[in-house]
Amino acid sequence: IGPETADSIILYAAHKPSFVVDAYTRRIFTRTGLLPDDYDYERTRAFFMANLPQQTGLYNEYHALLVRLAKVCCRKRKPLCRECPLLDICQHGQSATGD
Repeated sequence: IGPETADSIILYAAHKPSFVVDAYTRRIFTRTGLLPDDYDYERTRAFFMANLPQQTGLYNEYHALLVRLAKVCCRKRKPLCRECPLLDICQHGQSATGD
């Protein structure tokens, strides 16, 4: 299994704090400019683990909110930048909307 699957099992099945990095997380944080495009899985995961309290419930909720944001606004194709709550801090959104 890969690191995303392993972290999902640790977080959701074992109920231990392990931040899950998926395509949604990477898309949101690279588009906002908060993480560089060249961060690999482990470096991205380390960023979150170092900057969020290591709490299982928090990681669970944070991941769920990122998935929702990515599915509703920060879509792979045709993102809805004007509707995104992160527009004010998003480099991609600001350039896409001219803000």
